[in-house]
Amino acid sequence: MALRLLRRLFQALVRDRFVWFIVIGLALFGLDKWRTAQDDHLIIVDLPLLEKLAAQWQGQTDRMPDATELDALVEGYVREEILVREARRLELHQNDVIIRRRLAQKVEFFLTNPDAGLAPDTAMLRAFYTENREAYRQPETFSFNHVFVGDEKTASDTAARLNIDETGWRALGRPFMLKRSYRAVTAEKLAAEMGDDFVAALRAAPGAKWSAPIASAFGVHAVKLLSHEKGGDRPFDAVAEYVARDWRQLQQEKARRDALDELRRRYTVELAPVTPQP
Repeated sequence: MALRLLRRLFQALVRDRFVWFIVIGLALFGLDKWRTAQDDHLIIVDLPLLEKLAAQWQGQTDRMPDATELDALVEGYVREEILVREARRLELHQNDVIIRRRLAQKVEFFLTNPDAGLAPDTAMLRAFYTENREAYRQPETFSFNHVFVGDEKTASDTAARLNIDETGWRALGRPFMLKRSYRAVTAEKLAAEMGDDFVAALRAAPGAKWSAPIASAFGVHAVKLLSHEKGGDRPFDAVAEYVARDWRQLQQEKARRDALDELRRRYTVELAPVTPQP
């Protein structure tokens, strides 16, 4: 009796189209999962991959790899591909701060249009130069040697001695934590290290001879001013190359910001309600 009921139930299920739909769907799903699993364990080394590996090697070594080196490159690629697939299978890429940041950086790179503003005319560059003239000024610089001493009299005596014979000047004076000789140091940097008064005294110092006393934030020095470049505006023609470079970078940055703003408009940000703690 029970056997006949089971047979009738089976026959009814066989004749039911919905049952067949479910069975076929499950079979296709299983087949797809099986093929995906098979594909996950299949690594294809084709001609485009070999050409890519060889080009990367050539870019680093300025020559094409030989057969042994190419075999090593392929083996390295296969090893890396296996590790990457295993990391994905284990979902190691989920919620990883470094990977998130790297992906965001790559998208930002793609958003930056490298062709943005590649051909500005001279009038545009001159206008950009005028608006940003301060960025292209030649800074004021000093080149000098100095001896750090303890007091003003010692500084004056040291300067007088060195103006007669400056042999061994580096061994004179007291130890100094910074350099004894500066070349083309900017006034801004020198003021930060030695103080504004030191820079002002250097501006008034005679060139090519030792003078003292010159006070800094550390104490008193005997100083030989070697050169003083006052700086100032540089003509457009002298900096045209740098102006064009900066203009292009600004346009690319603007294109990147505009693209990010366009992406941002596609997303909605909602703040989830926060339940206060009792």
